Amino acid sequence: MRLAIRSLIRRPALVVTIVGMLTIALAFVIASLGVLNGLLIQPYQYPKLGQLLLIRDSKPAEGAHQGHAIASADFIDVRQTVSAFSAVTGWQAVPAVITSGGADPERVQALAVTANFFATLGIRPILGRDFTADADTSGHDDVVLFSRRFWTSRLGGDASSVGRVVGFNGRPTTVIGIVRDEDCYPPGVDAWVPLVFSASDASERALQRIAAIGRLRDGATDLEARAQLTALSNVLSARYPATNHGRGFDLLALRREQYEFTASLFLFVQAAALLVFLMAVINVNNLLVARTLNRRQELAIRAMLGARATRVVAVVLCEVAVLTTAAGAAGALFAPGVMELIRASLPGGIARWIAGWSSLRVDALSFGAGALIALGAAIGLSVTVGLAAIRAVGAIHESARVTRRTVWGRRVLIGAQVGLTAALLLAGTVMTAGFSRLSAAFASLSPTQLLRFTLTLPEARYPDAIRLGAFHQALLAAINELPEVETAALIRNEPASNVPNPVVPFQQEEGPIQQPSEQPRIDVEVVSATAFAALRLSVLAGRGLADSDSIDSPHVAVVSNTAARRFWSDRSPVGASVRLGNERQPIRIVGVVSDFTLNWYDPEMRPILYLPDAQAPARTTAVIVRTRTDPLAIARRVRAAVAHLDDRQPVSELEPLSASIADSLSPVRVIQRLLLFAAALAAFLAGAGIYGVLAQWVVNRARELGVRLALGATRGSIARLVLREALMTSGFGAAAGTLLAVAAVRAAAGVLFGVPSIDVNAVVSVAAGVLGLTIVASVGPARRAARVDVAQLLRFE
Repeated sequence: MRLAIRSLIRRPALVVTIVGMLTIALAFVIASLGVLNGLLIQPYQYPKLGQLLLIRDSKPAEGAHQGHAIASADFIDVRQTVSAFSAVTGWQAVPAVITSGGADPERVQALAVTANFFATLGIRPILGRDFTADADTSGHDDVVLFSRRFWTSRLGGDASSVGRVVGFNGRPTTVIGIVRDEDCYPPGVDAWVPLVFSASDASERALQRIAAIGRLRDGATDLEARAQLTALSNVLSARYPATNHGRGFDLLALRREQYEFTASLFLFVQAAALLVFLMAVINVNNLLVARTLNRRQELAIRAMLGARATRVVAVVLCEVAVLTTAAGAAGALFAPGVMELIRASLPGGIARWIAGWSSLRVDALSFGAGALIALGAAIGLSVTVGLAAIRAVGAIHESARVTRRTVWGRRVLIGAQVGLTAALLLAGTVMTAGFSRLSAAFASLSPTQLLRFTLTLPEARYPDAIRLGAFHQALLAAINELPEVETAALIRNEPASNVPNPVVPFQQEEGPIQQPSEQPRIDVEVVSATAFAALRLSVLAGRGLADSDSIDSPHVAVVSNTAARRFWSDRSPVGASVRLGNERQPIRIVGVVSDFTLNWYDPEMRPILYLPDAQAPARTTAVIVRTRTDPLAIARRVRAAVAHLDDRQPVSELEPLSASIADSLSPVRVIQRLLLFAAALAAFLAGAGIYGVLAQWVVNRARELGVRLALGATRGSIARLVLREALMTSGFGAAAGTLLAVAAVRAAAGVLFGVPSIDVNAVVSVAAGVLGLTIVASVGPARRAARVDVAQLLRFE
């Protein structure tokens, strides 16, 4: 070991190169393992996480990312009959505006939950207490728990705020506890109040609005719970065929809840990190094998002086052990820094909605997995370098044959490196193209000219549709009076919200009568009459919504072009009537408008039915303002317009729509950047590998090159010979890597949102990149080969 250390100290450039390559690659691997663990394996820190199962409708609404909520009466039946669960809790989102002291009102993300919500999840408040058992009964529900971030920002982090009375939608409510941010469920929620079921809720089976989680009792399995839920759904289907026929329950482990959004993406990044580490190991292997074979005279002399072959090999293996140990320690040291860079790459406004993101860290599991990967690399390097040492000792008179065999082996390894580089470059190129395509999906809206903000009108001051509608109309009128405003509009769910529209079953008046469980489903959106102009949507048939579509006039709606083609393919929907859900009031369709992309993850346009805000005003709605100038230039006056109408009304998330779109796309941007980083690192490693192989090739064939020059070869032809060797080494690898990447991206396109198919331009770009990389890496060895001193070589001969 002492000899190995002394030998390495005399080669500082070699040590820095090897340790540096392994350190960077290993730090990336460990950090990506931490991301994988934090998002997919342990996204929540709840006790016995494996026992928590989401209880969902087995017949969800059409389309990706749609809700799986269940009816309130079905939820009550599940709580009372499924014995496999020790507890079942439910919740639903509620609009909320908090007022306290003299501070401005503030809109928060809030849930109404059953009293056993925190107990079921295993959450304990860090301050104060949980709900009591009777908190979800009328008269005991005037209490609230807040997240730590809201407690800090709004209540100053004062412990005495527990017990304080605040206004929750205008109703006096007592703060009873504070919840750790990492324990917030769902992620991003800041307030929880009791969910009180009314008498009608106990019999409501058509409206599915309750999300539910069950905790398995000790000893029970998910198969047992599934069997009991299946039996219950059969009973409900027979007893209530109008609502429950064809409907059932499904279970999903809570830790797998966000797999649909994150699993494929981050597994892709993890694979890229492992490929980069493999390339680093290949490079290190080439350097160490070359160094070992160049020492064949030294090692052979040691053997002649009496050293056993095992002793000679041990010296070489000790060098491998020193280098890999140093790289492993450095990789573990730098991995937390890489993790911080990854964690900080996502804006806080988006990160709060991803379970586990804010608490990402390199934990013991990640370090352990990284240590095993490093150990595997050390063992592999020891085997190949040890075999090279054995060959070097026994082949001092057969150097040419050993060199030829080694060069071909290194050619294969470098070809593999180039192939992996081509694959990663192509994947990064495709993700970049996908990101550009997703960004362009919102271009038709001209988002740079749109200002948006959110309003939540509390029920205490706006108890009915008349008052809601009056405030909405007054607000639009006030904003439209601003000279810089082209038009202002309301839309309940604005573009790039990362939230799907409510999906409602509907019955066509002209068609056969269908049970609710058999009815087609359509997205429902509530907009003002000016929304289509603000969003640049064209009226394709009939008319748009008008100010005359008031609460007292017949109910009307407009459908999107996708809805018209899907549900009225044989005729125009204009003039047709539909009934939504269990509503008795028919709605007449008066027009068809063009489609627009709501969220980046929608694989296709959604069928949408637009209701006029004047007839169905939304308590929580987004206001979009199309301006003739910079949207932020009028932000202050927009706030003033809202305050003039209601000085207790908060204005939330006031920003250009382009900023909202950028935030919504940030998870895809993070993946794109990580893949591009992996591709850049792979390109560097492949370039270094090509350079190393060519440099060794020039050293081994120096005499041959000198003879060629002596016989009349030009220095340019010698340089071209080196370049041809480089292209032969990388060409086959690039071709194989491109084919591998094409197959991988085609497979990924089926599970990764926004990944387009590979086109010829992407393949040509990557091929040109690999060609350029090869040429750049060949310049140094080619110049060295062209400068061979013929006289000095012949003098030695």
